[in-house]
Amino acid sequence: MKKNLKLQRIVMEVFGGCNYTCQMCPQSNPGRGKNFTRKMSLKEFERILDMIIPKYGTPIINLEGSGEPTMAKDLYDYVHAVKKRGLKCYMYCNGANLRGEFMKKVIDAGIDFIRFSIIGYNQNVYKKWMNIDNFDLIINNIVEAKNYIKDTGKNCQLSTYHLITDNNNIAYEVDEYKKNVINKTNALAYIWKMHNWSGNYENKNARKKTERRSCGRPNAPELTVRAGGYKGRTGAVVPCCQTLGPPNEEKSILGHLDKFSFEEVYFGEKFNELREAHNKKDFDKIDYCKDCDFLYQDPEILIWSNDKTAKVHHMLGTDENFILTNYNKSGDANEAKS
Repeated sequence: MKKNLKLQRIVMEVFGGCNYTCQMCPQSNPGRGKNFTRKMSLKEFERILDMIIPKYGTPIINLEGSGEPTMAKDLYDYVHAVKKRGLKCYMYCNGANLRGEFMKKVIDAGIDFIRFSIIGYNQNVYKKWMNIDNFDLIINNIVEAKNYIKDTGKNCQLSTYHLITDNNNIAYEVDEYKKNVINKTNALAYIWKMHNWSGNYENKNARKKTERRSCGRPNAPELTVRAGGYKGRTGAVVPCCQTLGPPNEEKSILGHLDKFSFEEVYFGEKFNELREAHNKKDFDKIDYCKDCDFLYQDPEILIWSNDKTAKVHHMLGTDENFILTNYNKSGDANEAKS
């Protein structure tokens, strides 16, 4: 594994805090610990990239994690750091800050893909789930960014992301999302079933409970790095973005890149124990995995998308036939039946 490893994606959290208090997110309920809400310095960010990329490579750096990257006022410097190394730069955000000159600087720095989380198919539902009345603002921000990309000839793809809020009303949600979000922004969209953040969130729209199997993430050629870490440390490596908030976030730390090398963490004892548990389907041995609903065999997790390739990058490592719904000739994912 060491000799032939080529990473496909590194998720680098630039900022661990968030300017939203979404109903379904452990950032606000129960609240992320102070050790994890810090900003990663640009110097540390570049040091970690240069520790890994020359030997293990990666085509994509995703400025995601579980915090809100646009809270870093110099975010464009991080984008530039990725681009000058010849890599693709992706970002997942809520989009509230991504407007005006700040938006222009981020796009001018060369970012390739921006995903706006819009949990809510209209203003009222957005306000209920994201606890802020910003629906129109986000739509306007996407349109503004799209116009700037067109006017400047930049190569940046915009997309939106929605989680189904009522499994008994899926078809209606999809239609309303198309009408109120997609038709107004002309952006790519991915509509997913809601998840339980590795058991940290009581999901009332739970996925179907079936026999558990590995989500694929422990053996995937990718890395997830937090801005913060245990007791003031930085660069905590965790299995995936699902282990957000107490108690699972701290439990899931597989090592830190502030004092240890990539090899010591990625090929270390904790990571190997996680891989072995998943390979043997012995999930109860892993506290932060055993209650995660990504282990359930629910083929309707992706409800709908207008992306014909369905390259949903945060599902890397999971069997494509398992996660994605079937696609019809128009390229739209079939709507799932609840």
